[in-house]
Amino acid sequence: MHHNGKKCRECGHTLPIGMTQCKNPKCRAWNIGASIRVDDSTVLMSEVTSESVERIPTGLVDLVFGGGKGIARTSVNLLAGEPGAGKTTLSLQLCDVFTDYFQGKEALYIANEQSSDEITETGGRLILRNRSRIRIVKAMGGVTHDIGDLLMHYKPCLTILDSITKWAGEDMALAVLIAQRIKDYCVVLNSPAILVNQVTKGGDHSGLEKLQHAVDMTAMFDIMLGSIDEEGNEIPPSKSPRRLMSSKNRFGPAPEEQYYNMTESGLVLTKKMAA
Repeated sequence: MHHNGKKCRECGHTLPIGMTQCKNPKCRAWNIGASIRVDDSTVLMSEVTSESVERIPTGLVDLVFGGGKGIARTSVNLLAGEPGAGKTTLSLQLCDVFTDYFQGKEALYIANEQSSDEITETGGRLILRNRSRIRIVKAMGGVTHDIGDLLMHYKPCLTILDSITKWAGEDMALAVLIAQRIKDYCVVLNSPAILVNQVTKGGDHSGLEKLQHAVDMTAMFDIMLGSIDEEGNEIPPSKSPRRLMSSKNRFGPAPEEQYYNMTESGLVLTKKMAA
């Protein structure tokens, strides 16, 4: 019988290749786990607390994304909204916040809904402080590199995919796969991602039933149409208040909602919705 040179940890008898039970009739010990290296891949449930989840406070979306504590660092968040709601504006403002928080790190904006010029123009209007550390991946015609390779190369502090709908098209199985892959990289890089999603004609997330299991948080960004200003005039859609509302959140309570005023220089958090 061939032997692999490994010894029984109980009696020192040489073990046959591929065998874990000692053949010594006086021993017969199982050598399971003898070659396992102890590392940090296991944890006792009693050692895990909600405080163990590291969060990044943004001053912008903390209630909706994390119950007031901020965005969980390994979270994948699905953000939907009708065209013109301000998803790009919100995403770019969060990129600015994260690059403020993580000096020396870049935010990665994977753009397949708008050109890099359009994204840059929006960034200029928003007077972003850290435009030199917000990297745009030009993906309108498809990306030339694997998304995982991009993430591992740049190691961003925040990743925006705008949008997962455009990337996957009608293939919801692909959209789920993309969300799952990005989640894996968020854990490895310890940095969150926001996946921008389109809304259906019924006003819900596209493919929500399948996608919500692959992400940690789902939120809708709405324009509060019909709002009235102090003089009793109806506010036009472009300047109407916005509402961000979560429907599911692994890292905080849901539903939660926050309101914003849309200004020339971006979204400003407000404590109450305009009447």
